[in-house]
Amino acid sequence: MADRTALEQTVHSLYAARDANDLEGMLACLHPAFSFRIVGSGRLGAMTQRVSDPESVRSAFRGLVDAWDLSQMKTVQLDVDGSTVYAHRVGPIRFVPSDTWFDTEILDRFSFSDGRMADLTEFVDTLLVAETVGLVAMPAIAVDYSSSTRDSISL
Repeated sequence: MADRTALEQTVHSLYAARDANDLEGMLACLHPAFSFRIVGSGRLGAMTQRVSDPESVRSAFRGLVDAWDLSQMKTVQLDVDGSTVYAHRVGPIRFVPSDTWFDTEILDRFSFSDGRMADLTEFVDTLLVAETVGLVAMPAIAVDYSSSTRDSISL
């Protein structure tokens, strides 16, 4: 069985590197066979396609670091089940190219192998992301998404 404290520390190290836009620090947390995917419809294209070879992972992480500022998000809950860690994060994020801020939630599922992250499956509001980056049209009428379920969700 994996050491809970070590797994949690690795997750915190990845998030700290992410907040600092430290790509090399992020990659240092990863197993050589690491894979990554944002969950969503394949119709969203590359955004939801699994990447697994080291150069594709580096490129995907570089793109995310360059486009999205997550430094204001807070980890509100970490749960460890064997060699899997679930992280619930909430807070404001910024789409850097347009300097657009919005509040959201992210749920990350990390699978570990040999003490390193072997897989990250990320659950985000893909509609909000697709609207923000221009993959789908924004609604003609402003919609207030601020009434979130985050206050009532418990993992």
